[in-house]
Amino acid sequence: MYATCDDLNARIGVSEAAQIYPDIATAESDLESASAEIDAAVCVRYRVPVTASAAMPLLRDWCLTLAEERAYARIAGSEFGEKVKLRVDRVRKLLDEIRAGTFQLPGNPEESASGGGGASCLAVDEPVFGREKMRGF
Repeated sequence: MYATCDDLNARIGVSEAAQIYPDIATAESDLESASAEIDAAVCVRYRVPVTASAAMPLLRDWCLTLAEERAYARIAGSEFGEKVKLRVDRVRKLLDEIRAGTFQLPGNPEESASGGGGASCLAVDEPVFGREKMRGF
């Protein structure tokens, strides 16, 4: 997990957390789900769980934001604030950018599926000018 229950309590407030989570296992479940969502997004480019110290503050914040969404969704009939929705949308957009290769986690080297150098497969059209066609020029 990228965040702890203490981190979550600090984010949403101890009194709020006590109302939302009847036991610590439920809070841990939300944090594990949030961490799994992050891992599912970043695994296309990085070895998970990510352990680079430079990336940990960012991943902790993302994990808490995603867990916060789950926390407020647990309260029957309540709506979580627009700011939480905007933060969740931003986190998911960044996770999509990681998948697309347009955002890189700090301090964590990218890794190919094989663990070594990358390879590309290209499909190209038949050459227009080859040796046979260029004879006499």
